[in-house]
Formats: sequence, C-alpha cells, structure tokens
Amino acid sequence: MKKHKWFAALAAMLMALTVAGCSNPSSGTGNSGVSIPKGFVKVKGGTVTGKSNTNNYAGVFIEGRTVTLSDFYMSKYEVTKAQYKAIMEDTSLNTLGITADPSFSTLKPTKYVMAAGEEDYERPVENVSWYDAVYFCNLLSKKEGLEPVYTINNTETKTVSYPSAGASGNETVSIKFISSATVTPDHTKNGYRLPTEAEWEYAARGGDPSKADWDYTFSGANTAAETSYDSKSNTGLDAVGWYWYNTCNGGTTTSTEMKEGTAGFGTHQKGLKAPNALGIYDMSGNVWEWCYDGPGVVSTGEETDPLGSSSGSKHILRGGAWSCIANYTSVCKRVSEAPSYRQNNIGFRLVRSAN
Repeated sequence: MKKHKWFAALAAMLMALTVAGCSNPSSGTGNSGVSIPKGFVKVKGGTVTGKSNTNNYAGVFIEGRTVTLSDFYMSKYEVTKAQYKAIMEDTSLNTLGITADPSFSTLKPTKYVMAAGEEDYERPVENVSWYDAVYFCNLLSKKEGLEPVYTINNTETKTVSYPSAGASGNETVSIKFISSATVTPDHTKNGYRLPTEAEWEYAARGGDPSKADWDYTFSGANTAAETSYDSKSNTGLDAVGWYWYNTCNGGTTTSTEMKEGTAGFGTHQKGLKAPNALGIYDMSGNVWEWCYDGPGVVSTGEETDPLGSSSGSKHILRGGAWSCIANYTSVCKRVSEAPSYRQNNIGFRLVRSAN
C-alpha cells in the first residue's frame, strides 16, 4: 500500500510539472536550452540581404546592404505602466527620483479616457524620455541581478508641472525626468536594453526574410485590398494595431477620427490585438518605441549587429502610435527625436542579448 502511494505521488508530481511547463511557454527554453526570460520571445538572428522596397518605406534593410544579427530576446509587450511604476517606486534603485507614473493617461484621465473593459496599468507607459528608458533598463537589470548594459554619466534631471491634472482635473502635477546624460552601451552584458533599430525592424517583420510576412506593411498584417501602403486609413491594420482611425472606435477603422475625452482616446491595454509571426504584440501602433540608434543615413555594405549612427543629437523611434495615421505605423517608417523628448505617444519595449 505504501509503495502504491509513493508511485501515485510521484506520478502526480510529474503531471504537475508537465502542466506547469506547458502553461507558461514564455519562460521556457530555446533550442540551445538557455532559459527564455519570462514575457519574452527568442528571436533567432540571421543575415538579411537588403532589397528595393517598392510597396513600403525603405527601412534599414536597403538594397546594397547586408546585415547579420545575433540571436536576441524581445519582450512580447511594450513596457506597461505597472512595470515602470514598480521599478521606479523602488527608491533603493531609483536614486534620481524619476517619476514612477509619468503617463498622460494618468495625468489627464478625463482627456485620455480608457476604453471599456481595459486595465489602466496594463497600458504602455508613455511620456518617457530616451534617457528615462535606458535608465529603467539598468534599474531592472540591477533588480534581477543582471549586468547593466548602459554606463550612464553626467546625468541631469528636470521637473515640469502640468496644471489642470489629476483625477479631479484641478490639480497641478509635477513630473521629474532625465533631460541630459552621457550614455555608453555594452551589448556583451546580459541585462535589459533598448533594441537596435535593425533588431526592431527584423522582429517587426517577423524575423524570417523568406516568409511573406517580411514584406507586410504592418507588423503581422498587410494593407487592406485596394489600399495603398501610404494611405492615411487602412483596415488591414485593424487586426494588429491601434491608430488614428480605430483607437476611439473599438479597434475597427471608421471615417470618424479620434476625439479627446472619448473612450479609447490614447493608449490601449497591451496585447489586445493579434501578434505578429514571432508572437510579439503592438509593434504597429499604440506607442512609438525608442530604439538605441541615432538617426543617421542608413549606409550600404556589410554590418554585424549594427548600433546605428553615433552622430547627431536624436534617437530613433519606430512603430507609430495611437495618434498616427496608418502609414506611420509601417514596419519601415523611421522618425527621430531628441533623447530628452517626451510625449503622450512614446514608450518602449525591452530586449536582451541571447549570446
């Protein structure tokens, strides 16, 4: 009898382990057996031979350029308000006192009205500078005992005030952010970081140049029939992204444009749209995502794990946002802003090097 009980207990334990392993694939292992961070997917690198883009913007994989990328992990979702707040409220980490909840959806909730059925703190954090984003990466790395990727020196902060803010609309709320710093990356470290522009576009396209998804206009979806890639309105985007013509319309494109104070005006909860081929969400629309790179001209030739231009005083943003027309949410559209710039439609997602 005791032996039977022992076997039954062992069988139950093995079953429990099997079920647990299947219930959370995001924290499983890749082909190499290395653990994939929870909430991330492993993006297998490769070599991309650029080509002419006749139905889209050029992006970074241009004709005459060959880019080889190493494997990396990318977060399935944009960093949420909850994730950002949890780290920034830890004063042992956030010694600069950067505001833990800077988002306009919190500052001006009567204007940036959450859509019915969504969770506020599962919306992407926004109104963060590029400096804030790399600072967050370092803090999260330290929290988890990883090696920080960025060396951040000569840090300066700034505080700005927003009148007519808060839940009542009658408060003045101050936001502290990093306005200047010297940032040096070391991608050999195992901590969290921003994606390079090449990594971002590679993942947004689905990670496989041989598949049809690679040439889709949006991340995980193509243009609607009889619609040009540069159209302001595009129902092909409805399946995968939030943008100007669907953010206040339940996610379906209509001729009605978004309106301040209407439900859905602003960001939306992570992961409500379909993912792309890699299982990554919201790479077209919702919020612009900071990349590490500067915005220099994309050059031809061969490069391995390019960091982009180191000249200039701006950094790349990719993916478009809830406030953008459709063609700005293309997987190829490139824009840039100063690293101190913050806005109601700018956030970020995380990557980690996998090699």
